[in-house]
Amino acid sequence: MLSRTSISLALTLLAAFVHADEWTKLDKPPLANNLDYLANGLLDHYPTVHSSHDPWGNNGWIPQECKTAAETAKLSASDMNTYEVHYDDCHQPWVMCFHKDLDGEKDRIIDLVSRLPVRSREYVKHVILLPDTFVHAYNDQGNLVVFDMPSGVVGFEVFLHETGHSLDLQHAYVNGAQLSTSQNWLDNYNQDPKVPDGYAASNALEDVAQNTVVAAYNVQVPGGFGMLEPGWQDIFHQYATVQTWQREAGDLLVPGGECRSRLPNSETVRQDGGSGGSKKMMARAKLAKKPDTSLADDIVALPVNKVSTKKACKFGQ
Repeated sequence: MLSRTSISLALTLLAAFVHADEWTKLDKPPLANNLDYLANGLLDHYPTVHSSHDPWGNNGWIPQECKTAAETAKLSASDMNTYEVHYDDCHQPWVMCFHKDLDGEKDRIIDLVSRLPVRSREYVKHVILLPDTFVHAYNDQGNLVVFDMPSGVVGFEVFLHETGHSLDLQHAYVNGAQLSTSQNWLDNYNQDPKVPDGYAASNALEDVAQNTVVAAYNVQVPGGFGMLEPGWQDIFHQYATVQTWQREAGDLLVPGGECRSRLPNSETVRQDGGSGGSKKMMARAKLAKKPDTSLADDIVALPVNKVSTKKACKFGQ
């Protein structure tokens, strides 16, 4: 098995690089229009984990990658509210950022994220919720950047899909292997006549992420995917491969257990960025103590692969 040092060195050499084949559109027809029909079963059988959260308040600080996501979406970082979210299955809190227009959604989102099995949730850095007129999302360096409407319609399957990217791209699998570029994935993909839905046909990255949702359903819902979907055999080799890989990596899609490792939080920076910001917020940042988001000594810091699905992944669009 590769050491964490070896994996870290490999990721440094390959940072921000995604092989062109990962982005190539697939030529197989979809089994279904979308995976919405899995939503109720997933919610019923992935239990919530008790949580509490502490607001940073208007202290003028924000994680750098929350700020970047907001500004990339042409939103002001000053309108982001940051929380430390404590789940009972991990003594290291997750730092999450919510746009003020969606701050009322935080309890529901914190609940949905709690349903991610902790062995998968370890590969989620920040959860970032931003407003838009439709639901979509992307994964950036392990951050789940999710766009929701003020009415709050984003579902658990979106978080599973984006976490599927984290497992694939942040090297959660055995020996740090990337499933979507492996020969094993290609061999099994080639045995199936279809992909799960139209979005899975976007490219191999999205196919793996959508099959992660299907595999999660098959793992956790009694009777599995085959009890719900008559055409299950048309994508069997794909979701079965995800299921095998997650099992070999320690049952990543199975609830239970406690965290042992985490993706390190991004640097804490001033919300105003040092120029052009509100004088009042700049003053608050000078007065407020900078929050410490470093990992606890007994939590293993996972290497971060600096890759984003943003250019192709707008799941839910």
